[in-house]
Amino acid sequence: MWAKVLASRGMLAVSIFATVTLWLGFEGKLSSYIHPRYNLFTLAMAGVGLMLVVIAAATRETHNHDHDDQLRKRRYRVADVLSASVTTGLLLVLIILPPATLSSATAENRSSNDVAVLSSVETFDDQASLELFETLTVRDWAVLLMQNQNPSYYRGKQVNAIGMVTPSGTSDDVFNLTRFVITCCAVDARPVSIPVYQPGWQESISVNSWLRIEGGFAPSPEGIAAVPLLLVPVKISQEEVPRDPYLF
Repeated sequence: MWAKVLASRGMLAVSIFATVTLWLGFEGKLSSYIHPRYNLFTLAMAGVGLMLVVIAAATRETHNHDHDDQLRKRRYRVADVLSASVTTGLLLVLIILPPATLSSATAENRSSNDVAVLSSVETFDDQASLELFETLTVRDWAVLLMQNQNPSYYRGKQVNAIGMVTPSGTSDDVFNLTRFVITCCAVDARPVSIPVYQPGWQESISVNSWLRIEGGFAPSPEGIAAVPLLLVPVKISQEEVPRDPYLF
């Protein structure tokens, strides 16, 4: 029995991976792993994989099991067991662990507000309507802060942005509102952040929680020289993790 499982581990792995991929697509959670533009291609390949497994199972030839078992015992037993264990472990992790967004730990380990990520975003001129600014994302505001640090530019421009709370190294009174930007998949995700001034935030706000913050930018108070402008909240609301947690 075990020999049959080992011999079929490739087909089993492909079928399970393909099934899980199709399930993630059906649940709308595939974007937790890859850019949405690759969803259709990935789902199509998962479907092809399942069809190939069915064809392989239907056309599989019967071998001399005694001979195969003896040969495997002499040369391939260790390799078979190791490969089967690794495959099983990966499958269990994929099946048991629910899809989850990247956390503050990832943000701390990756450079925030990378120039290459921010420079690809459309800029906004002085003639843009005030209503437009209320639709900007964390990434858009990070771009503006990189391009313009004149406090008068932000007068009257209201922020209404959603993001994840991550720690800030500038001050205990500051945390970052963060989103991850994906180019291809979660592996290449890069954090973008805007600093939020909220003294004592640790008492009511948890790291990795999702918030909607409404407010405006103002010059940093004395003692916080590392960041010239900070988002000063007028209203902070708890939010569920968005259906599409990443920006693209």
